[in-house]
Amino acid sequence: MIRIAVVCAVLAVALVPQSVAAPAANTAGKFLPARGVLHPGKSLAGVKLGDTMQRVKELWGRNYQVCRGSQCPYPTWYYVYPQGEPLGASVRFRKGKVVTIFTLGSPTGWRTADGLLIGEHVDRASALYGKLPWSTCIGYGAISMRTRQAVTSIYVYGETVYGFALSAPSEPVCN
Repeated sequence: MIRIAVVCAVLAVALVPQSVAAPAANTAGKFLPARGVLHPGKSLAGVKLGDTMQRVKELWGRNYQVCRGSQCPYPTWYYVYPQGEPLGASVRFRKGKVVTIFTLGSPTGWRTADGLLIGEHVDRASALYGKLPWSTCIGYGAISMRTRQAVTSIYVYGETVYGFALSAPSEPVCN
């Protein structure tokens, strides 16, 4: 009996972080995905560089906050999960088109198409993508893959994968 109670308690604790980070299910697909996928050089959680504001609304809905102030010289939308810590993703636009997509915090379950999970050791990123150049950001680092069309960044805090970003080559790596 005690063994069953312990197993139930362990399972409950293991599942809480994932339920806290995920929004309620929405069959219309109008929320930020609970488990976003980074396709290097292509998309983050379904949003692509060059997508219009309308397309982002179609994919992630209208439940966003607009960044105000000098830190956001261009329109920037924050999609934050409604429960738990302020986790989610952000989209920055220039001339009405997406130029940067990045995670906010470390949303549970987000991964790359190659299986690199937020929360894994940075060595796993090196094993999947090779040795990548580093950028030093305020409070974190970024390792990035560049093509002529896009910069894919893996954010690192200490030795841990902290988040992801996809940006136009003309945009900063740090967000």
